[in-house]
Formats: sequence, structure tokens, C-alpha cells
Amino acid sequence: MSDDDAPEPPALIAATGLGLRTRRGWVYRGVDLHLTAGSVTALTGPAGTGRSMLLLTIAGRAKPTVGTLTVAGETRRTRIRELVAVARVTAAVELEPEMHVINHIREAELLTGGDYRTAATALGLDLDPTALVADLATGDEILLAVALALAGKPKVIVVDDVDIAATPDEQRRIWTALCRTGVTVVASTVDGRLAEESGATVISSERSATDERA
Repeated sequence: MSDDDAPEPPALIAATGLGLRTRRGWVYRGVDLHLTAGSVTALTGPAGTGRSMLLLTIAGRAKPTVGTLTVAGETRRTRIRELVAVARVTAAVELEPEMHVINHIREAELLTGGDYRTAATALGLDLDPTALVADLATGDEILLAVALALAGKPKVIVVDDVDIAATPDEQRRIWTALCRTGVTVVASTVDGRLAEESGATVISSERSATDERA
């Protein structure tokens, strides 16, 4: 059998015709996904293309208006929420800036029973536990959020706005670390070039931008 004839790997995340509409119009629409276990996907596009809400939908936190979503064989949002960890979604799920790193670690380990140290090592992250989140470099703050999510051993992690306030070098570091997690990661960014350089698959969200038409 040639490589062209080889069967497509099964999807851990599968979406068909996924869309979310509010009274103001479509937040995103026409989303089809086939993401395999262990893959890292960069969801790209400018603000207003529904990236954050699509991440929340994949995580089972937002209910789509149309289409189907399956994560690890589950279609019920309650089960999907148990499988997908939200590391960060801008303005919805973020670390508390005035909390110390150690307090975030203790809280995450208490809630999930997870192992932060192993997760941080996998990401190449070594932080001062007494530091305030507000004092961390952007790359460290994002990777801390990812490590806290990873500690709970989810099937999938979603991360929003990898590029916000991050230098190109910080973005490369983040994407390289995401590609080392061993779990399926879906993360958003405006420009996917740095993600692609690090081994992520790039998907544009622009075709799913808000559209007032039916």
C-alpha cells in the first residue's frame, strides 16, 4: 500500500459544519476539523473571526448553534468539558495577576489532583514559585497557564492569543513547548508563521468570521 492509499488517522477532535450565531450575527461558521491525538493546531486570523469562541466550543464551554463536535468519541458537552482543559481564553479564563505562582500551583493540584512539576518539566518551565503572575514575562505566564492545565492530564488543551504581548522569540518558545506536551493542543494566534516553523498545523479562522447573512 502506498502512502497515498494509507487510511487517514482517526480524529481525536472532529467537527462538521460547526457554527455559533447570536442576535448580532455569526460568531463563526462552517468549521470542519479533523485533529489527531497529539497534534498541535494554530487557529489563525484577525480579531473578530471567532477564534476565542471556537476554542470555548471545542472545550465544551460554549454551545454551537449548528454542526457537530466530537472529542475522543464524546458528543455531550458535559463529557467534553472533562476531557478538554482551558489554559487561557482572553477575557474569560486567565491567571489572577496578583496571585503568586505557588498559589496557582496549589489551587490547580487541589482541583485536579495533577502533578505540576512533571508538566512544567515537559514544557521546559522553571519559575520562582514566590513570583507574582503580574511580574512574569509573557512567555512564562502563558506557559504557566499551560502547565497548570497539563498537570490535570487532559486529552486536549486550548490556549488563546499566544501572540498577545509576546515577542517573536517568546512565541517560538511557546509553540516549541506546546509541540512537546504530547497532548492535542489547539491554540490561537493572528499570524501562524511562527507556529508552523515550530511544527504546528495552521488553520485559518477567517472564513468563519461574523456574517450577517443567513
